[in-house]
Amino acid sequence: MVTEVTERALAHTEKTEVLLTGGVASNKRLQSMIQVVAEEHEAEFRAVPSEFTIDNGAMIAWTGVLAYTNGITTPIEESFVRLRWRLEEVEIPWA
Repeated sequence: MVTEVTERALAHTEKTEVLLTGGVASNKRLQSMIQVVAEEHEAEFRAVPSEFTIDNGAMIAWTGVLAYTNGITTPIEESFVRLRWRLEEVEIPWA
């Protein structure tokens, strides 16, 4: 799916570079597939170094710990996924 979306993005945007990041960037097979797509669109492909290809799970969990220790809780019935959540709308009392 990531390869297909990347191919579609290159076709529509005509960008000349592709950067693979996050936890999926450690997948050598995916890197190979994205490399092929990039070459087909004459784009330069790069993947972040393996020491930076960590999943965001630990970062999300740590943010939860910080929120909880700073008195921020969310009842389950009020929790939801909010797409396009603007960063300036998020309360961050520990920063």
